[in-house]
Amino acid sequence: MSPSTLSRSFTSGVYCPLITPFKPDEEIDFDALQAQVVRLASARMGIVLLGTNGEASHLSDAERAAVIRAARTALDSNGYTQVPIVAGTGTGSAKETIRLCNDACDAGADYVIVIAPGYFSFAVGSDLLALKNFFLQVLDASPLPVMIYNFPGAASGINFDSDFLIELSEHQNCFGAKLTCASIGKGHRLAVHTQSPAYKQRHPRPYFVLPGYSDILLPALVSRASGCITGTGNIIPKTIVKLYDTAVAALAPGGNAEQLDAARELQDLVTEADWAVVKAGIGGTKYAMDTYIQPGLGGVPRTPLPPPGPAIKSILATGLKRALAYENSL
Repeated sequence: MSPSTLSRSFTSGVYCPLITPFKPDEEIDFDALQAQVVRLASARMGIVLLGTNGEASHLSDAERAAVIRAARTALDSNGYTQVPIVAGTGTGSAKETIRLCNDACDAGADYVIVIAPGYFSFAVGSDLLALKNFFLQVLDASPLPVMIYNFPGAASGINFDSDFLIELSEHQNCFGAKLTCASIGKGHRLAVHTQSPAYKQRHPRPYFVLPGYSDILLPALVSRASGCITGTGNIIPKTIVKLYDTAVAALAPGGNAEQLDAARELQDLVTEADWAVVKAGIGGTKYAMDTYIQPGLGGVPRTPLPPPGPAIKSILATGLKRALAYENSL
């Protein structure tokens, strides 16, 4: 385990899978990347690099490492030395995933997040033993703690149930799960298991259950989730952090109905915005950042991901209007 992991703790809260900004020639815009990293850290939004929103599958190994190094430099040089970096390292084989975990560690990441190997879903998608062996190999060999990334849409339909995730949670190098399957019940069952006194006695490191959408943040927190990892954080980070803080206060001992009503109202706002961003996709997210936050901050997607057309731009203009007004008031 790297020394950085020991000093930068992963905590409950809200995290953003950053987009990777590309210039018109589709080369990485590192200035825009670093500006976005600092912007999110200043809003108390956690940093996740090289995920689905980050177009990790479109990057070379050298580019992946360069993104991590640039983010770490930006955080450190702006006083965010204790903010951890989570980096996506999942790819088609256990061998290459392990190599990417080592590369991420060398580049300055503190934790990794690994998606199921979806390319060969036709061969292993229903073979739970093969999938379990894939993750166990990665968990055994990764120099950094591993979060399991359950996203059927990006893994050719591979969708883990709570039994599978609970089994993997028993590995000492597994520190959480991102559930971009929008299953509150699955997350609840996993959280009950990993928050039990018996589990905590077996595992000195806390385990985190994080839905992959902010439109279910409040109900997920009621169901024992630890926060969320949300691409909408690229656009309205302060609003989502405010929702998290308000919901945690409302659900804590001593919380009251007034705080819960405030959390519901914020959830209404975030749910509206989150659905617009989900429909808009990565190209739409980048367009929204360039249009509503700062020109050049989002950039273009790499081919074959398309830029947004008029319909997507209209969805964003309508769906983000209230949330952006609130964001700009904070």
